[in-house]
Amino acid sequence: MNLLEQKYECWNSRDFEGAAACYTEDGTHHDQTLGVTWTAKEVAEFTKTAFDTNPELRFEIVNSFQTDSFVAGELIMHGRFEDDMGDVKATGKPLKIHFACFGEIRDGKIYRMTDYYNKLELTGEA
Repeated sequence: MNLLEQKYECWNSRDFEGAAACYTEDGTHHDQTLGVTWTAKEVAEFTKTAFDTNPELRFEIVNSFQTDSFVAGELIMHGRFEDDMGDVKATGKPLKIHFACFGEIRDGKIYRMTDYYNKLELTGEA
């Protein structure tokens, strides 16, 4: 199992600390679409918030790969966006967001991860 699969398996099982443990101490996770970056320590809290606003949230990995230095994947986020997340207003509609993520690995953990997706799928406008 590669790091991406490990991280999202933790997310799907609501193991927020386990997901955060996939990152180096100085690691970051960047949401390119929303323009937000979390430190490795903030990843667990962000993950919990994501599930609070979207209790049906789950991630499906379509494709993924890992080398010694990089990990990447194509995923689908499923759920129902029930509560506002910052300035993004909840739609109450089912979600099916296709996204890609790319990460750099250092010392066997994620040092830098970036997610890329269409915001219109999140806001229900697509």
